[in-house]
Amino acid sequence: MRRRPVQNLSLKGRDLMGKYDLNNLEDNDIKELLEYEKNPSNPLEYEDVYNQIVSTLIYSTGKYTCEVVDNLNNIIYIFSTLTTPVPNIFTISLRFTENNYHLLRLDFGDNLRHTNNIGKEDEYKVYGSHAHFNAPPGKYDKKNVVPIEDISEFKNLKLIRDVFLEYINYTNIVERSDTYESG
Repeated sequence: MRRRPVQNLSLKGRDLMGKYDLNNLEDNDIKELLEYEKNPSNPLEYEDVYNQIVSTLIYSTGKYTCEVVDNLNNIIYIFSTLTTPVPNIFTISLRFTENNYHLLRLDFGDNLRHTNNIGKEDEYKVYGSHAHFNAPPGKYDKKNVVPIEDISEFKNLKLIRDVFLEYINYTNIVERSDTYESG
């Protein structure tokens, strides 16, 4: 069943025009943005990415990107998939074009390692696949991750095809069936 966009939104985290302040998102804002329906701005490009990921079981190294638009909030995202020849090592992300922060980035691979709470007393390592929510774009920026096993929709998935399909559903990316005009 397709999730519906959140109807009753508070103004917390927004300016007076109703737009989210993408540089100061709170956890609730991130949850709301994940719920909004998003549409590819170029359906042919989106369909090509979708078909390349979903219709094959053999993967080569490649990065596939396309734009998706949240028309209600007037937010443009870049939807990216980075594949490797190994089908269980990949990254899928949806990032804001405005500041390059990742609304949601999934990094899959059994041998991945990430440090949470860098430089703090409670610093610890997360091993394996993990998710970044509202993560800054820099490679060396401090950011915390959530282990994939803590996200029910993804915890039992390992292969890019399965994760890709669930990611599209989880982030509400849908191909528009009417016209493909932006706005």
